[in-house]
Amino acid sequence: MTYAPDAPRYRAETDRPVHHLTVADSRGEAMGYLWANDEDDAAGWCLRPAGDRAGFDEGLEWSARLSTAKARGLAPTAALAELARGSDPRCVSHVVPGSLAAAPSLAALTELARVVTEADDRRLLAQLDRRNADAWRELSQALAALTDEDRDVRWTEGGKQPDGTWRMRYPIHGERLERLVRALPAVGAVTPAYLWRDNPPPAVPADGRMGPADAVRAATAVVRGERFCDGTIAEAARNGLLDAVAESLCVWYEAEAGGPHGVP
Repeated sequence: MTYAPDAPRYRAETDRPVHHLTVADSRGEAMGYLWANDEDDAAGWCLRPAGDRAGFDEGLEWSARLSTAKARGLAPTAALAELARGSDPRCVSHVVPGSLAAAPSLAALTELARVVTEADDRRLLAQLDRRNADAWRELSQALAALTDEDRDVRWTEGGKQPDGTWRMRYPIHGERLERLVRALPAVGAVTPAYLWRDNPPPAVPADGRMGPADAVRAATAVVRGERFCDGTIAEAARNGLLDAVAESLCVWYEAEAGGPHGVP
């Protein structure tokens, strides 16, 4: 089921309280929320950014079902009730029975959707390739080889050129920095299971230490982010984020899989 361009839709915003239903996957993990407010004739899908790509795809399907309900003249909360009654737990996603609740505002529901759970962390850690010992050894060695010079990334000269053309500046990553960056996807730390564009950019922890699931989040955001914004990797190298990511992952591998952290 997909949207038709001219399909009727409920309003996408409201400042009033909303009723909402939890939508979960086949494992019972929340993917997002269906919400509604009758006074503003508003309803929609609230994605859980901590979830995975399936939450985005399924959200399109649930939104299309809401549009169908709108075309049939159902009030927003009546549409939610109908979707709950017709939900099948055997499907890719389903409404969790008895999950109907209220939130003081759509903004409050959005904040609820941002809460990270242990299941979210477990899903990301499952992306790491415990069996690829060579990749983990490479990550450990690449981290050990990185120097302060590598972390201070130089940029090309930009601006107007002698021939009158304009040239964009771009970072020049040294081989040792590139080696570390290449090692991150090799161990599974760069993954589509994290919706990096729907989440705040990663930050360096105050103590420099990072949990392994957060390391996967940061690795994904940094490596994927470089494709959209030159300098993302350079900034992560400069401010210590890449070091914190690699160190966290190596420590996790040593503890969980008997990895080669620190082995030359």
